[in-house]
Amino acid sequence: MAKSYVVDAQLRCVKFVVPAGIHNIRCMISFETLAHSFEATLPLQAERVFTRNRAAIERIAQRLVSGGRPGDAAGWMWIRAADC
Repeated sequence: MAKSYVVDAQLRCVKFVVPAGIHNIRCMISFETLAHSFEATLPLQAERVFTRNRAAIERIAQRLVSGGRPGDAAGWMWIRAADC
């Protein structure tokens, strides 16, 4: 099975999609948020920490979507440390 996320080293984040009803929500979580909220050592552990905590991160994303959090200008919803 192919991984369903992308590690973006340039933007220093992990990009992933969360199903939300009939739409998919494009989400991003920064390496810094992963470090702050899930104790990752940057940047080496960001991907491993994301995959280990993905279910919790997706629940956070779904809660934000349900609460009406809008995406940025490009349509991405950022998950911040304060959200975790």
